[in-house]
Amino acid sequence: MRLGAVVVPFEPWEQVVRWAREVEELGLDSLWVPDHLVNTIGTRPFYEGWTTLAALAQVTSRIRVGTLVSSIVFRAPRVLAKQAIAVDHVSGGRLEVGVGAGAAEDNEAAGLPPWTPRERSDRLRAFVEELDPLLRGDERRGFPLQRPRPPLTIAAWSPRNIRLAAEHADRWNTMGGYGLSAEAGLRAAAAQLALLDAAADRRVIRSFLHGYRWVAETPFTSVETFSAYVERYREVGFDELLFYYPPERFSPPGTVRDGVLQRVA
Repeated sequence: MRLGAVVVPFEPWEQVVRWAREVEELGLDSLWVPDHLVNTIGTRPFYEGWTTLAALAQVTSRIRVGTLVSSIVFRAPRVLAKQAIAVDHVSGGRLEVGVGAGAAEDNEAAGLPPWTPRERSDRLRAFVEELDPLLRGDERRGFPLQRPRPPLTIAAWSPRNIRLAAEHADRWNTMGGYGLSAEAGLRAAAAQLALLDAAADRRVIRSFLHGYRWVAETPFTSVETFSAYVERYREVGFDELLFYYPPERFSPPGTVRDGVLQRVA
């Protein structure tokens, strides 16, 4: 089981750098940053995603780095591909490119009218189908270090978008749902994974992002609790678990015990 962390850069830059280095020193596999114009999981503003990612690639050396995920609402495939190729070089070939359909807050922040779920899904497919070949580069735009392209992650909950991930992604990521209990969240994630398995004709990394507001798990109360949490998701077929770092900033009070993450790592 791979483990990775999402760092939300809402503190002074020096603190964000410390968090990124801590995640790498813990030995986790991947480090991710969100990519929104406004903070969609809290009230405090944070730094721009790709700028932050490029800078964190410079202060780390081993860990994979990526966006979880870039919103198609305010990104253009040709510009995003150019950014990705640059960060792939800056990171020494450690980049993971994550994209998703975005949320209503993204449209509002970008000054755009709302999209229906169908329109959002259609736009995501068009975006990914244009982005995929662009990430491979060419003689005029340059080439990435990773060939044929940096790995592509697609975050998706709906059946249509999960099928898109099955067609194009190297990694599929889900949060399960919103406001679910631990049991309901696992069932939802397993059902989504079954849709991916039915649609994919190749191996796609199956990734789950833990967030208490989505699925009310508290895995950091003890090493035993974390181990049981991992096993539940492993048993239904997930390869990777991601969580917000530091976990005490994103968990109910008293549910993160000192030293648990260090022992798990």
